Amino acid sequence: MVLSGAAQTLGSCPLLPVLYVENNCKKGSKDLIQFVTSLGYTCHWVVAPYFSSANFRGNEANIFPETANSINMLCFSLSDPTSTEKAKNLPSATRIDVASGRYLLQEYALSYDGGDGTVLSQLGTMDSCKR
Repeated sequence: MVLSGAAQTLGSCPLLPVLYVENNCKKGSKDLIQFVTSLGYTCHWVVAPYFSSANFRGNEANIFPETANSINMLCFSLSDPTSTEKAKNLPSATRIDVASGRYLLQEYALSYDGGDGTVLSQLGTMDSCKR
């Protein structure tokens, strides 16, 4: 896991940076979330379509299937007094409830751009992840 190598660096920061972490597989999701929260973060699901018509180059051609979404976590430091406000300003961010043991995407009702009631799930099973 890339983040385990960064733990020492993060631990030396006077203010922990915001982390944007891929978490699109069921396998390892719980361990990943527990690891990031052990570093002093609160994590939020963030789902976004791969394509946006407001992209940097102004390209109008969407080469991705309409159901293709990026599944990631946006993680804020618990020591940052503005982290709650930052999360509230992101309409598509849903806090991951570690205390209740909910570590998988499908355990949440998420709102996101283009999400017309679609139930989202991470890839694979608890034993394997195929990308």
